[in-house]
Amino acid sequence: MKRSRKVVSIKARGGSGGVMTGRDGAIDFSAKTALMQNEGLNPDHHIYRVIELVGTSEESIEDAIASAIGRASRTLRNLRWFEVLETRGQIEDGKVQHFQVTLRVGFTLEEG
Repeated sequence: MKRSRKVVSIKARGGSGGVMTGRDGAIDFSAKTALMQNEGLNPDHHIYRVIELVGTSEESIEDAIASAIGRASRTLRNLRWFEVLETRGQIEDGKVQHFQVTLRVGFTLEEG
């Protein structure tokens, strides 16, 4: 059975900006684009550079994500969003020994 995706406005959750998010908190870019067009905002103010990162952890998928984002934030500024592209793991003796997560990460470019 396919689960429907619940989309909730950040405004409805007490946040700001009216950006729509999915159950996992990721931004729904089609909803954000529609919102920008409805409010007459200039979409050129939201230009992102996109990179791929691979995070690893022996603990969990979440820890692998946090590890990648934490490391990237030490050398990159203006990180704004991420998307999980792929998850992998290593098995030894019938147990998960290592998690590896490939992320697409977006950050805004500085004016220059």
